[in-house]
Amino acid sequence: MAALWRKRARPGAPARSSPPAGAPRAVFGLPTRCPHCATPGYLDRIDLVDGVMYQHCPSCSYRWQTTEAELLSGDLPEAPPG
Repeated sequence: MAALWRKRARPGAPARSSPPAGAPRAVFGLPTRCPHCATPGYLDRIDLVDGVMYQHCPSCSYRWQTTEAELLSGDLPEAPPG
């Protein structure tokens, strides 16, 4: 019966691209990792109009902003090694 509920792709519709199986995917509205120490961040507030998440790190107290455009493009800053 599960086959009855599956949506069929429309002819000519673009194929959905998904991230690689092992890669974590950042989602707007969920905290990201600290760009300085890679500790999971704490989400202070979300600006829905401008599409900005304001976050801070509970370990090193660093503050940063992440835009929705950065998350969609996958262009997030990475923590330095070590």
